[in-house]
Amino acid sequence: MTFVGVRGGKHHATVDDCGRIELTDGSPILDWHVADEQRWHSAGIAGLRQETLAGTPVVETKMRVLGGDVVQRIWAVADHGGLVVVEFENDSPTSVAVALTRGDLVTSRPVPNQQIPGIDLPAGSIALPLAHRSTLRVALPLGDTPTGVDLGALPSAVQVSRGWLQVVESASRLVCADAPIAQAFDEVNAARCELLVCGIPNPSDDPLGALIGGIELVRLGENPYIWIDELVPLAERCLATADQHPRFLLAHAVAGLQSVLAKAGEPRAVRDVAKAWSRVAGEGRSGWSARPATTVIANVEQSLLSVRADNTGVFLPRGIPDDWKGINFEAHGLCGPSGARVGFALRWHGENAAVLWESSSPDVRLTSGVDATWSNAGTAGGDALWLVS
Repeated sequence: MTFVGVRGGKHHATVDDCGRIELTDGSPILDWHVADEQRWHSAGIAGLRQETLAGTPVVETKMRVLGGDVVQRIWAVADHGGLVVVEFENDSPTSVAVALTRGDLVTSRPVPNQQIPGIDLPAGSIALPLAHRSTLRVALPLGDTPTGVDLGALPSAVQVSRGWLQVVESASRLVCADAPIAQAFDEVNAARCELLVCGIPNPSDDPLGALIGGIELVRLGENPYIWIDELVPLAERCLATADQHPRFLLAHAVAGLQSVLAKAGEPRAVRDVAKAWSRVAGEGRSGWSARPATTVIANVEQSLLSVRADNTGVFLPRGIPDDWKGINFEAHGLCGPSGARVGFALRWHGENAAVLWESSSPDVRLTSGVDATWSNAGTAGGDALWLVS
């Protein structure tokens, strides 16, 4: 399931793995069906291929029809009070018809109320013709139904995806073109977008998730001063019960909170957090039972850089997984010790790894979980060759 919406919106939508859309306002699900020259194809039973664009809330679902595909794309825009845009592209050599199970859609022209032959659909469903190699758009309002909407003038799926990437990469920029690393990095993008669309977890139900979620929103551009009064008590609560939480989540929360406090100009509070972490860093449990957005972000970033009890940052503390070896990647803007922003780029030289690294502060100590002989030696950047065992 993918969450689609706009940042700070009152409502959003979920898109399931069949491309069906459900708004949080309780209105009926929008399902879709396609008729080619032979028969109707229904999303719930057809063979579909689905992906999001770089992990952003832009969903593309392909349905196989006679001679090609009909491609459905879903994204949201803030225009006209918020709209979920649904675009269909006929990538086949013949014309098709697209049936939609809601008639209250914003369309480019009036749709006649008529019987749709050959398929049993809910009352109020509509059918729209789609010529070969052409596209059409409809939209679901996230608020009151607007008037005078020019659907063709709305931002495209690619434009919206690029906009989301620009936002999520303000927290950290994770770059890789090859699976499985690219997939893991896209999951981080998706998790950050989910936080922006849906908000943070309920602090009463998930205090550590709420802490990490709030930290992420500050990393994504929200005012740190607004969040400090909420985040610091949550951190105290989570550190006081450190043995109940996964260690990697605590480590991510501590590094992130130092970043927030440093951004707010609170160096003493940064040091206090580091001291508190030094007292409990050996506690906590391993693993987790669920994968909410905050867990996804923490797991990936902690595999890239973690802060130890002595306030040392460790690149790749778990080493390099076997399925990551031989793949070049970059990570910038990670949460390092004492609120520093840290990044590195890894390039393979045979069986060993050449690394370019940078830190916003030369005063923090950095080491490597790949090559224990390396450290930054009090410098803010440089390069090294890590011997990979």
